[in-house]
Amino acid sequence: RSGLTGKNQEEDSSFLQSHQKFFQNENLDALSCPDYEDYFYQLANLPPLKKFFPTLLLESSRGCWWNSTKKENPDRGCAFCNLNLQWQGYRSKSPRKIASEISLLSEKHQILSFAFVDNVLSRETSKEIFEKIYDLKRNFNLFCELRADTKREIISAMGRAGVSNVQIGIEALSNSLLKKFRKGTTTIQNLEIMRNCEELRIVNNANMLIQFPGSDENDIQETLKAMEYALYFRPLKIVAFQPGSGSRVLEKTREYGVTASFNHYYYKIIFPLEIERKVKFIQQSIRADTKYQKKLWRPVIKKVDQWKIRYASLHERPGFKPILSYRDGGSFLIIKQRLSKSKVATHRLEGLSRRVYLYCRENRSSNQILHHFNGLLREVLDSFLTMMADKKLMYSEKERHLSLAIKSTFFSG
Repeated sequence: RSGLTGKNQEEDSSFLQSHQKFFQNENLDALSCPDYEDYFYQLANLPPLKKFFPTLLLESSRGCWWNSTKKENPDRGCAFCNLNLQWQGYRSKSPRKIASEISLLSEKHQILSFAFVDNVLSRETSKEIFEKIYDLKRNFNLFCELRADTKREIISAMGRAGVSNVQIGIEALSNSLLKKFRKGTTTIQNLEIMRNCEELRIVNNANMLIQFPGSDENDIQETLKAMEYALYFRPLKIVAFQPGSGSRVLEKTREYGVTASFNHYYYKIIFPLEIERKVKFIQQSIRADTKYQKKLWRPVIKKVDQWKIRYASLHERPGFKPILSYRDGGSFLIIKQRLSKSKVATHRLEGLSRRVYLYCRENRSSNQILHHFNGLLREVLDSFLTMMADKKLMYSEKERHLSLAIKSTFFSG
């Protein structure tokens, strides 16, 4: 809060940081269940035609474990993020506590829709959290945010519990750009979680962050190449980069070529000019290589627009029909690749080819594959993987490989 010490803003910030442990609760299980009584009282008094069934907000944690050890690990933490500056460390509620809260709120308010407002779910307890929610045996409709390295077994548990929509921190389909973002994830992980969501019928509302200062032609070419393999899955939403106050981009301006920062223009619309000039708001604009970035990213924006059109066109008919899918015949595999509304390619993999393809449903290194299939020659494997990548049935990233087709019972042939 501004003004806690009655001094200037910088001193307030320093005061908060030095007294952070005093202000934050270390044991989130000690917190009471959220109280929505006033909200539902107002809702009950709305005119009949304006009443609705709301989605209630829940939190299972505070802070971000990827950005919680900044002093010990200075390379950790997304360069553009400022969402957890107020927290010291990462804390989470126990799975039992979370299940208890959602059960109580659902019963009390006769509501089944909930959104987790965590910046990132717990790595250690996520699976157990959603297993306990599933055990409540209610038809929940849930939303949460995920990191791209979330394992399929956790996403599967989420789906069983009622998670229908997620926002994944994908941000980019370029490894060089992901490194600039300091995401700690890779393109192949992004494609894997996009495929998993598609297979589990969970809507993925992830973003592609563009016009990041310092982006270059290599980032664009990597993005365009990876998008050829992402076209089977729900398109990403284009979001132009806007830094937040306190983020690394604004702390290390020389590193990112930022020459100036100032409040975003819409604050002038919201606040009187004398207030807007005195207060540094959370959303900032920057002076950097902005014109160059807008020009640089045009091919990506155009390709995303084409991606959206293609995806919508191939899903026009009723019923979900995957764009790239497979059926397993035990000793063989049939892959169906929908190239357009009228053009379909089918592929059959037999024996070892089938087993390698299924083994790479989780992205694997070449050495892992060779070790798992003892006796498989490296040149034979390389030839197979190259063929699969050329046909856009698999994605290869240096020495790691991912099968892109989703398991399906929705097509014939």
